[in-house]
Amino acid sequence: MTLHSDPTFVHPRDPGQLVDDLDDDPQGFAYRFEGSDGLLRTIVVEQFLHRSEGRNGWNSAVLEVKCVCSLSGCGWHEENKILKVYHLNMDDPLEEQFIWGAKEKAESSGEHWTLDHLPNIIDAITCTITTPPEEEEEEEEDMDQDDSESRMDEDCEEHVLQLTILEKLYPLAELKDLRDFSQVFYDILQIHQWLYECAGVLHRDLSSGNIMFRRKNGKIYGVLNDFGLSSYVQDPDLISHRAGTLPFMSLDLLNSNWEGGHLYRHDLESLFFVMLCLACRYAAPGVPASEPRPYPDWYTGTNRNVYHSKHSFFTHPDFETFPIQPHFIGLKSWLEEIYCNFHFGYIGRPSFYSHDHYLKMKKRYGRVNIELEDFNFDYDWTTLGKFASYTRMRSIMSLFNGGSLDTRWTGWNPEH
Repeated sequence: MTLHSDPTFVHPRDPGQLVDDLDDDPQGFAYRFEGSDGLLRTIVVEQFLHRSEGRNGWNSAVLEVKCVCSLSGCGWHEENKILKVYHLNMDDPLEEQFIWGAKEKAESSGEHWTLDHLPNIIDAITCTITTPPEEEEEEEEDMDQDDSESRMDEDCEEHVLQLTILEKLYPLAELKDLRDFSQVFYDILQIHQWLYECAGVLHRDLSSGNIMFRRKNGKIYGVLNDFGLSSYVQDPDLISHRAGTLPFMSLDLLNSNWEGGHLYRHDLESLFFVMLCLACRYAAPGVPASEPRPYPDWYTGTNRNVYHSKHSFFTHPDFETFPIQPHFIGLKSWLEEIYCNFHFGYIGRPSFYSHDHYLKMKKRYGRVNIELEDFNFDYDWTTLGKFASYTRMRSIMSLFNGGSLDTRWTGWNPEH
């Protein structure tokens, strides 16, 4: 990507400063870039939607932008789009790879319904950013210029700056009818299962900000957004890295002793927490309930504190006092039934959760008389003993207020 000067607008000095140069009031900020179609466009920032610091320490941002170019052939002139700017290590998979791969799978298998529930990427531009090494306090006096340049080349670090332009989707706060909420959540369950079973992708970050919707032909379709923390189902990173948004993370992934990796039921648990927090912490869509709002420690506590809070939540049932706001009372039966399944799944599971863990403990404490037959290694950890499965969730979420919601996919695996 090349930035081009334009005296009408304020521009970042280079692509790597695109996020840092924006402040809380980005009015008048714009930049010009050459897209993958070869057209030179100018986009203006309409509003700042989100800024965060990734686990690699680099800033990322999500912006609403508008194209103000007047080029013939520009299919999105004067339309608002979403610009996502984020940094990656050189060997990290791009978010676009998961989305494009899933869409290719959908097209080749005839599963066109999935396209209504995935983000629409309009353009994606990748830049390589070279970061010079930090200067040492004391330079070696004997180092000549050639040695210095050679050392500089060796010490420079490269990473990827990714700019992705996407169709503008709509947040949950813009829904009004509770049946539309229910359909969106059921859609998310269905597309999540299809991605897992058919595209081999596990999302790993279901949150209130990543569940969106689009309107099409007068209907509402739930869209699973933001694949920045996704992994392929067979990727070993599922075990080595814990991912998620703290208030919605599953109990296991908050437990530092958990050795079982990121399972699909962890995302189902996150979906439950999204629905629970919506129903209990908001008086109406986009309107926070009166303080003190329920479950505050899930948003402000450490991983350890949130783990202990959620452990108590699941193992000491008190769902009769779910503080559901009147506007969302229609979700009560869903929340209670899903809660009960996770409750029985968690209290009924064995204390050891892997054969490998047993072997480690046996090696460390070999003289202790505990043998393999003392443990139930046949327990289905993937679904908490069948209590937290796609099948259970579908049986609950396919119905709302006595009527059936739209089932988009019928070819799912009933064993999941």
